[in-house]
Amino acid sequence: MAEEKMFFIDPHLIDLTNVELNGRILDVGGGGEGIIGLYKGTQVIAIDRRKNELEEAADGDYLKIIMDAKDLQFLDETFETATAFYLFMYVPMENRREIFEEIYRVLKKGGELVLWDMVILKKGESNKELYGAEVKVKIGDKEIDTGYGTHWNKEQDLKYFIDLGKAVGFNISSKQEIDKKIYIRFQKPN
Repeated sequence: MAEEKMFFIDPHLIDLTNVELNGRILDVGGGGEGIIGLYKGTQVIAIDRRKNELEEAADGDYLKIIMDAKDLQFLDETFETATAFYLFMYVPMENRREIFEEIYRVLKKGGELVLWDMVILKKGESNKELYGAEVKVKIGDKEIDTGYGTHWNKEQDLKYFIDLGKAVGFNISSKQEIDKKIYIRFQKPN
């Protein structure tokens, strides 16, 4: 990725050390670094539609399955928790509601979708093609340095995700947008 084509926002620090994720966890888009699999091990089923993303994911004691989030191959109400760690920035806008609906379907009543992502600003007059941030993830004493970048052809912020979640039927139990970092805990009603 050529530096001159990339617009970088300030680096993100994500501390997962005390983030509560309960029960069986579906990590949607869990390829790449496999952050949630590293954090929660055997509780995690990581899915990604791209085999190479799952092959690149860190080794750990979690299950990796090639699967498209628009068509989850799980029974209704299978998972207590679903996670999306810097996933939606890569998902075309027209597919996002379908993915939220599928996640809602496979979550048990009272289950949570925990989402981390970044604000993507309006492009405006910029000649940059890509948008991203360096990300440092802390899990206890372990630190993972990574980064995420996407084509700068969309916008997203906290309100966008809250509106999407509510449209599907989720309640919002926690939300935060600080320094262009988005963190939301959605809950499926009981």
